Amino acid sequence: MTLDAPAAPAPPLLLDLVRAGEWRRAAATANAQGADVDVIDALQTIHAVQDDIRARRYVAARNRLQAYREVAASLPGDVGAELRLYVQPDALIEALHALEGSQRESDPDALANRLAGALAQPLTRAEALNAQGVLQAMLGHEAQAREVFSAAREADPGHYRALTNLGNLDMEAGHFAQAEQTYREVIQMAPEYDGGHHNLGVSVRRQGRVAEGVRSIRQAQRLAMKRSREDTQAEVKEQFARRPVLKYARVVVIAALLLIVFLALRGPGT
Repeated sequence: MTLDAPAAPAPPLLLDLVRAGEWRRAAATANAQGADVDVIDALQTIHAVQDDIRARRYVAARNRLQAYREVAASLPGDVGAELRLYVQPDALIEALHALEGSQRESDPDALANRLAGALAQPLTRAEALNAQGVLQAMLGHEAQAREVFSAAREADPGHYRALTNLGNLDMEAGHFAQAEQTYREVIQMAPEYDGGHHNLGVSVRRQGRVAEGVRSIRQAQRLAMKRSREDTQAEVKEQFARRPVLKYARVVVIAALLLIVFLALRGPGT
């Protein structure tokens, strides 16, 4: 009888990346170092969740977290232990639900209370700060909004919507060239973000480059339609996961339609 060898300790770099929340680099590093395949898959999933949150795809993020929750407890080694510390699926899913309804709040204190859980989670902190910044901007508190958007960027330098909102403040102040520069940086970070293309189009039109602006706005419309389809698919998937009976009902409906088509093609009996 042979005993399984203990899991080798994770290299310090990989643990540092996990602690810093640099999920893309962590997944790539784990893959390059030949880490356990379940750990690599988990890191890639968390990176995808981070992307979903940045894009405000809360439904897709919840779907991924539901799958991640099934394997989180069994992830091996030091990385698995760190992931259980930094990524808590149940708390994150609750935070995403709070974020989803945050636009209904019109009072900064009420919003802060609503988002307390999201602010406490590393993966949702930047998104929660961004939501607070949006409310401050809507209330006309430009300085406070800029401060909170900047804090969101510090919490997650890749949060391109917070950067977009900083550009929006510049645009509202009439600093169109500065806003254009910010939106171009946004598009470099997130080439398929329709809001970045749309706002870029507006900023260049304000500077008199109408044709260029129209091209950017049309690109934004195409990307927005694509996103709408993807979001609808994610919502349907979540509904089926919550209510499996819908999946079976769909199968029954399809089967009934196929039977009707078959009978129509067969024609009357002889």
